[in-house]
Amino acid sequence: MCLKMEKENESTHPVPPICWTSSVEHIVKATVYTVICHRSVARAVESVSAFSTIIYAIFALYALRMVKNEIGLILKRLQRKLPPGYLGFPIFREIEFIRTVSSGGIMKSLYAKRNKYGTLFTQSFFGGMSIFAGGQDELNWLFNNDRKALTEVSWPPNIAMLLGQGAVANQTGKYHRALRRLLEPYFAPRFVANYLKCMDETTSEELESWCESGEFLSSEVFKMYALRLFYVSAFGKVDEDMIASLHDDFKQWLGGFLSVTAKQIPGTPFAEAMKARDRILNTVDVLIDKFMSENPEDSERAQITIMGRLIYGRDKDDNRVMTRDEMKDNILNLIFAGHDTTYASISTLLYHLSENNDAMDALAIEVSTLSDPLTADELKNAPILNACIHESWRCDPPVVGGFRKTVKELRHNGYSFDAGSLFNYSILMTTTDENLYKSHKKFEMRRFLPKDHPLYSSDIDSGIDPFQGRSSYPIFGGGTHVCLGKAFAQLELRVLAARLLKGYKVEVRNPNKVYFPVNGWNIEFKLTKRKSM
Repeated sequence: MCLKMEKENESTHPVPPICWTSSVEHIVKATVYTVICHRSVARAVESVSAFSTIIYAIFALYALRMVKNEIGLILKRLQRKLPPGYLGFPIFREIEFIRTVSSGGIMKSLYAKRNKYGTLFTQSFFGGMSIFAGGQDELNWLFNNDRKALTEVSWPPNIAMLLGQGAVANQTGKYHRALRRLLEPYFAPRFVANYLKCMDETTSEELESWCESGEFLSSEVFKMYALRLFYVSAFGKVDEDMIASLHDDFKQWLGGFLSVTAKQIPGTPFAEAMKARDRILNTVDVLIDKFMSENPEDSERAQITIMGRLIYGRDKDDNRVMTRDEMKDNILNLIFAGHDTTYASISTLLYHLSENNDAMDALAIEVSTLSDPLTADELKNAPILNACIHESWRCDPPVVGGFRKTVKELRHNGYSFDAGSLFNYSILMTTTDENLYKSHKKFEMRRFLPKDHPLYSSDIDSGIDPFQGRSSYPIFGGGTHVCLGKAFAQLELRVLAARLLKGYKVEVRNPNKVYFPVNGWNIEFKLTKRKSM
């Protein structure tokens, strides 16, 4: 049935033309490698040193392998098994990639490729080749195939190792479905609302502390705030020493995300990141023991918290779903999601509000009318609050993309992709598509306001409902691997924004755009008490 549907879908798309410039690249590279192979063989024959002979022989074998690889790529181009794109020479392309990322030119590079090739193209990524998917049509196709189990998640080896073998973000198939069934009810909006009281109290305390400092603070404080939220949600109280330790280790752990190798070479950022991972897991071990000693399986906190479900969760046959190591990997991933994506979301929202005073003023007026204490329903139904959050995420999604690998041959837009083809889908390229979002470079919260709102403007209306989270607004990914923490992330950002603008005025300075390991803005900010409105 799936194959029939794929063929029907294929028939609606014309056969794409062969991109000869991409094919010529492989011809040139095959020629260069052939010359290297020939000369290496000649030098090996002429050499009088056994060591030199071995070295030249290794060069010859490597070059021969690369010739075979380039010929294979030429055939794939001719057979429409690869979209167009430039891959470059090994080592040189990795150096160029690191230079592009470090100079902040990654999006400029991707936009240039999109203008040249469209929203589907091949690219070099972390020493290998992937197919870049940067349009709504491509994301919709990938997410639908994910639901049919025709694709599976496939992070680069270094990221997969850092996340952990047992993490839900690394899982596919039956075990992934079992984990989702266990955890999804406890990440649903109704369940997450249980955390509102502790979120509100912790947020109010943090804001008061930031204001009392009387100084401009770095957005780095949002990472500590996120860790406190996690800790309070899980345990009901904060261990500052534990939080400080986790914060330091996560900074080092994140340094491994940009590694071009998954080999733990002593002294390299990746090796240090894996050491930090070990320290984090040791801390998580302590956290699990602490939780179990304070909250037996039949206790209320064991039943109503995400931490409790991870530790005590059972399947329909009353068997424990996770081993101790799998618990640790998943708790590590939960803390990471809070530590860095929350930090990026908060600092980016404040940046955009500071650059758009009309939106800041309108939001301040709206949140001043919210009841005290805050309620989940009021926050969810506050139109300007949610429009500002959704537009900030649209402009700068904290996670810019993800990876899928085909498990069988699939067809799309005239191309036939072999099993094992790796796709790198882009959230950011989709949310900055002018065909979906008018004036996409501009922060414009009115595009997400309901039509009956006084500030609504049909000129900027995107016609897209961000609450649905479809491929036109894929902030939290899609398919069966859509982000579990979506409702939690929305609630904590609503609480922070509402409490901040309800009680304080904010000044922002020294904004700095960052892309990795999370996408957003670093800022410095200062809070002052707001007089009643």
